[in-house]
Amino acid sequence: MRYKILLKTLRVLIYVKRFFWWLGAKSLFVLAKIFAPGWRLIGFIHYKTEYFFKKIISAAGLDRQLVKRDNLQVAVFLILFIVALPQTKLYAKKEVSLPGQQTLAYRLTPSDTDYSIEEVFADETQFTSPSPFWTAGAVSSDQFSYTSIQDIELGSVVAGGSALSKPIIFPGQAPGGTRDKIITHEVQPGDSLGSIAQKFQITIATILWENNLGLNSFLHPGDKLKILPVSGLTHVIKKGDTIKKIATLYGATAEAIIKFNKLKADGSDLVIGEKIIVPNGVKQPTKLNVVPLRNISRIATPPSSRQVPSVSGFIWPTATRLVTQYFTWKHSGIDIAGGGFSTPNYAVKSGVVIKSQCGWNSGYGCVVVIDHGGGIKTLYGHNSRLLVNVGQLVDAGQTVGLMGNTGNVRGPTGIHLHFEVWVNNIRTNPFRFVK
Repeated sequence: MRYKILLKTLRVLIYVKRFFWWLGAKSLFVLAKIFAPGWRLIGFIHYKTEYFFKKIISAAGLDRQLVKRDNLQVAVFLILFIVALPQTKLYAKKEVSLPGQQTLAYRLTPSDTDYSIEEVFADETQFTSPSPFWTAGAVSSDQFSYTSIQDIELGSVVAGGSALSKPIIFPGQAPGGTRDKIITHEVQPGDSLGSIAQKFQITIATILWENNLGLNSFLHPGDKLKILPVSGLTHVIKKGDTIKKIATLYGATAEAIIKFNKLKADGSDLVIGEKIIVPNGVKQPTKLNVVPLRNISRIATPPSSRQVPSVSGFIWPTATRLVTQYFTWKHSGIDIAGGGFSTPNYAVKSGVVIKSQCGWNSGYGCVVVIDHGGGIKTLYGHNSRLLVNVGQLVDAGQTVGLMGNTGNVRGPTGIHLHFEVWVNNIRTNPFRFVK
């Protein structure tokens, strides 16, 4: 029974479809009869117009000239010029009225009122306080006059006329004005190590030590710097450390360390792994364990590069410039080919060799890694020979290895250098540093 109902429904739908199909055909036939004359007239006019313009273009020799690139550029330029013309100053009306002359207040004033421009020069005489105020934030009425504007700097409070501005308190700063905690400063455009040090009243060396920077390090807007409350450095407590030992290590006084970090005099509350601040401490220069060259075949070492370093101090990492693969999300460096097994690879900047090893090394083969300071390291992979050892100081342009195909490289035609740049152990596009 159910299937019979479905079949009858389908049959009805078929007849409905046929009806609308017949109705549509008849309607189109009627409309065609009605609008056919007008449609023929429009088509005839279009044909004659198109034919007329084709004859003109052909007679003037402009056939295929209108679609040429040079002509289209001129046409586009003219259109843009006409569109932009009303926005230029060619039609601008010269304004001779005084500022405010078009306001409602000006129109309401009598027309015979004489207006003139008067130049007023401010008195730049600075007020000097006869005696210093040691109590920050305490301002009395006899410290400044209401008849003149004076700026009196009271610690972090400024009194100007009869108004007091709110003091600027850095994070970790105590109400008295002394900060006892490390804060983070975001580098702004125009900042330098000197200006930051002056702003927070600490030495440049303090910023360098706490952020593992060097004198040749570069600051970029947005970088985060740790700022100590005083000049000095931080020390992480290790097993066997005492306050006297820490003070001797950094040339500071035990009393200053105890007072600033609120420690017990005997140092019994020192906790391993805890970081303390050493006021006025000086970081001793690290003695590099320079390892003599070894495991290097007696071959003629190619001379250093004669390239002129860029403004940032970097040079091109090898003697050839054929880039066969660029930095992408799945390729962590650049590949430079075009040389043979005797092509030298250069240190792009001065630094300390922290790795010089032959083997698989995650596919790098014979690899060299150099630490340039400031969180920047460079890697040179697939060398055929290594010409430096761990701990060795290298200069910019010094030959550190020879181009090869060791590691994850297939075939003799794969001789190349795989070069990477790490910034804070994050692989970065090398073309940000080398050109």
